[in-house]
Amino acid sequence: MVFFSMNVPSSAPRSNIPDMPSVDDLLPYLRQIDENRWYSNFGPLAQTFETRFAQRMEKAHKLPDKTLSCVGLASGYQALTIGLRLLGVVPNDKVLIPSVTFPACPLAAAPLGAEAILSDVDPQTWTLTPEIARQAASKMKLAAVMSVCVYGFPLPAEEWDAFSRETGVKVIIDAAAAVEAQKYPETCLVAHSLHALKPFGIGEGGLLVARDPDLIQQARERINFGMKDHITYQTGENAKMSEYHAAVGLAQLTRWEDIKKRRQKIYETYKLFFESLQDLTSIHPLLEKTIASSLMISLKEGNALEVFNRLQQQNVAVHHTYLPPLYEHPAFAGLEVTGKEGANEIKHKALGLPFHAFLSDEEIGKIVQKLRESL
Repeated sequence: MVFFSMNVPSSAPRSNIPDMPSVDDLLPYLRQIDENRWYSNFGPLAQTFETRFAQRMEKAHKLPDKTLSCVGLASGYQALTIGLRLLGVVPNDKVLIPSVTFPACPLAAAPLGAEAILSDVDPQTWTLTPEIARQAASKMKLAAVMSVCVYGFPLPAEEWDAFSRETGVKVIIDAAAAVEAQKYPETCLVAHSLHALKPFGIGEGGLLVARDPDLIQQARERINFGMKDHITYQTGENAKMSEYHAAVGLAQLTRWEDIKKRRQKIYETYKLFFESLQDLTSIHPLLEKTIASSLMISLKEGNALEVFNRLQQQNVAVHHTYLPPLYEHPAFAGLEVTGKEGANEIKHKALGLPFHAFLSDEEIGKIVQKLRESL
């Protein structure tokens, strides 16, 4: 079943428009690159970006200085692959991954020769929970769990720490779209995507964040062909962040508070318009706890596909991001699936509406009106 296509003409309505730095915002950093003549390989801008990002997150979560360490990568996908390597995942290991997420998650296990196990998700939070993971761990030997902040919904850091301590199963949290919203656990590794469509976007890039600086140092070696002092000691790849992407990251750190305010204003406007639709649909409550990347709603009648088609006919850029569940993708048809009940329920209830910083109140009102007519 095809839910939506990425092959849309440039003139079509867009569900998401990146909020990126202007040329003027970038020029000071680009001039630094010119002066330094350093373009990749852990350059000064990349190192500064990592330091400032960690400091910003420590401040946001009221953590002591130098609690967090992080390393920039070329993409969020590579953050997941390198993250699994850091957790010790090897060929034939089983990695539990939610079935409602982006395909990058199971694909990240493939280069390691590991087996992705697709898990069901909680129908209320739409996420793989520690309790679901415990049930899976009681039935099979898991090397790792990749839990996902789907749609940017933050996960309970303390509960995932407890799961890892109790079971001995390593955990990586894919907080792709949950920069600042996701707390950083004591033991679990956290990966972020910095793709242009994320709230904190730099075009393309990723971050690995941990409280263990030695783990992040290992990541630096892994993303540089496994090398230390120009000698390769372990399997690695080329996944380093360039100076140009770090320049965008530094500019975004300067803009971050304004970015959050713009996204919050759009979210609050949607909430006002949705007050008249409470009996028919609702905005997912976990959006209250994040910096929204998508406006995800739940349809009480379970007729998401029908409403999706009606809205498309009215030229609304509606979407079904992360749906259908991964077990319905042909590439993952052979993967083991632990359950489908929650994911199937979400498939019929979840719908995404246009959400970006450049929507006007009038445009939001028209979108909600067309939704009302389509229910």
